[in-house]
Amino acid sequence: MTIKVIKRYDNQVIHIPIRTQMPERIVVKARHFKRPYTYYFDTAPIINGVEEIVIKIPDMPEAVVIELYNEKNGNMSFDNSFQIKTIYNYPVKQVLFLEQIKDKTVSSFMVFSNEFSEKAGILSAQNSVYKSPDGKFTIHYKDVIRDDDGKELRTPARINTNTKIIEIAKKYYISYTVAGRKAINLHEFSHLWRNKNSHSEIEADKNAIMVYLGFGNPVIEAYNVFLKVFINSPHEGKDTQVNRYNELKNFINETARRINVALPQSTN
Repeated sequence: MTIKVIKRYDNQVIHIPIRTQMPERIVVKARHFKRPYTYYFDTAPIINGVEEIVIKIPDMPEAVVIELYNEKNGNMSFDNSFQIKTIYNYPVKQVLFLEQIKDKTVSSFMVFSNEFSEKAGILSAQNSVYKSPDGKFTIHYKDVIRDDDGKELRTPARINTNTKIIEIAKKYYISYTVAGRKAINLHEFSHLWRNKNSHSEIEADKNAIMVYLGFGNPVIEAYNVFLKVFINSPHEGKDTQVNRYNELKNFINETARRINVALPQSTN
């Protein structure tokens, strides 16, 4: 089934209680009401009983379409394998006391990054160059990223430490949610503007997550996008990928816990 949800808040939470009689994998997606390749949420938890699905959309568009269906049955107009209770909305609360969010450089990049992430599905990637309004940040949008020998790399993004230009590969980037794109952008940004060690991947991961979650983005999309990136990174050994993901997962859990403690219970 599909449900259209209208914008009520600039930064909106869509709260969906779902009930099943037995374990069922329920697909939950939220997409822009008319723009293609623009998903804000995409997950498929196994629900057994009642579970509350919380979809956070900072910079809520005019409307989104929620897709809900049992994975084994497909997207049917009526499916008695699950029930949806009353859907309600409330504003996303952002943790503005975080040092990273107070930083003017971060705030400037987030304005640029958010707009690019929102429109990346329809923007040209024919070696197109996009600059922030203040001219401080540049994204080189490509179909794919290649090394100096012209070989295609399986990375969605990288940053040139000399030119400070962020390269993004649409081939991979387009499959990420808007939230996932923001997380990837913040990782590359963190290498030069937040890290103490510009070459540290895990430090860039953590700096990105701190800002990403502080701005009220969904936790699950952080897990999802970094898992996709790690799986697709052949230059790192399997053990390195597993260790890095586990360390990052623990950091996401702890940061989300700290944010929840800092917020009123009704906004978690």
